[in-house]
Amino acid sequence: MGAKEGFPLRLVAKLAGRLPDRSPLTNEELDALRALQAAAHVVRRGHNIVAQGRNCSGVWLLADGFALRYKVLNDGRRQVFHVALPGDMLGYPASFFERALYSVVALTEVSVCPVPFTELAALFHAHPRLAMALFWSSAGETAMFGEHLAAVGRRGACERVAHFILEMAFRLRAVGIGEGTSFRMPLTQEQIADLLGLSAPHVNRMLRRLREDGLIDVEESQFRLLDRGALAALADFDEAYLAPRTARQDDAFPAAGFLPGVETEAGVRPG
Repeated sequence: MGAKEGFPLRLVAKLAGRLPDRSPLTNEELDALRALQAAAHVVRRGHNIVAQGRNCSGVWLLADGFALRYKVLNDGRRQVFHVALPGDMLGYPASFFERALYSVVALTEVSVCPVPFTELAALFHAHPRLAMALFWSSAGETAMFGEHLAAVGRRGACERVAHFILEMAFRLRAVGIGEGTSFRMPLTQEQIADLLGLSAPHVNRMLRRLREDGLIDVEESQFRLLDRGALAALADFDEAYLAPRTARQDDAFPAAGFLPGVETEAGVRPG
């Protein structure tokens, strides 16, 4: 049984990679994802999905496209926290407070699946493996926040830019966008600067330096890693924080056949 036309395959792949065991998605789990997809809608580029200071009634799953998490200070300056990719959960933890702590804007045209808090609670009850996949995905994003804090606080400008390029190469390949050494990244130098705590001219100079050193090649928004090893050494890049220990490595989390209401025989592979 394959995914229906229009079904968010990147969303499926991302969640499947975080399942508590190596069993494929079951029919029931795919039906739950299809139910979420039924309410999916498109958000145009530049429009907010989450608005800082507004009340939220749930979270969103990013099915397709790119989004940015950011906060605007009182004087208008902006700090970008995270680049969201397909399969990421938007609105966590911002929407769990009385008012959203930050905004999420569509960087490209995106498709999002709203998950109201009532449905999120039902998902945890009826499909614990999917709930655990969301929990594990959020843990991975928290690790990225910590790494970004370390970069802004302790890494030099060139190291920050190199580290970010390697991180995006790894993450994009994980969701089937790019080949690991070649990828398109639809961020402007101003947006990269807001993420790394630099100015846009400084980012431009660092990209030029990395090109002149023969480590990368950049043409518009297309990046190529020419010497990944040297780039990783420069950035002190360790990809371990992008591949968190999954629940499947812990005997405390049973396989699909031992979860309430889930039949092993129903397992299917998406795609």
